[in-house]
Amino acid sequence: MKTKTTLDTLYLITDSNKMVTIEINVGDEGQTSALNISLEKKEVVSNHSGNLSKTAIGENKSLHKKNLRIQATIADTSKKTNVTSLNLKISGGVKIKSYPLYKKLDNEGDSADYYCNIEFIDSLKL
Repeated sequence: MKTKTTLDTLYLITDSNKMVTIEINVGDEGQTSALNISLEKKEVVSNHSGNLSKTAIGENKSLHKKNLRIQATIADTSKKTNVTSLNLKISGGVKIKSYPLYKKLDNEGDSADYYCNIEFIDSLKL
């Protein structure tokens, strides 16, 4: 199994009042996590455990050229698997985008660090 624990991408937005949201699912089954999210230097989520339900980041028009940073540590606490994963879904911009990240750990009890950087860009200002 290949490893993919980092994401550095652009997310296209519009000049609208529509809210951009993120949703994060961590796994595999039985794994535990700690999640931190910031927009520029402002904390959005701090030390969140488990999955993150749909969370508002901001209106499209307020996000142009801003960076969303996500840092997660997922610990292998499952007896069934050593696979860890982070599935990020972002919506409200031009398209709904999903980003699957994953890592198989060598030993039960190990942990994996995941890092995401998402830059918001107005699709009309490219």
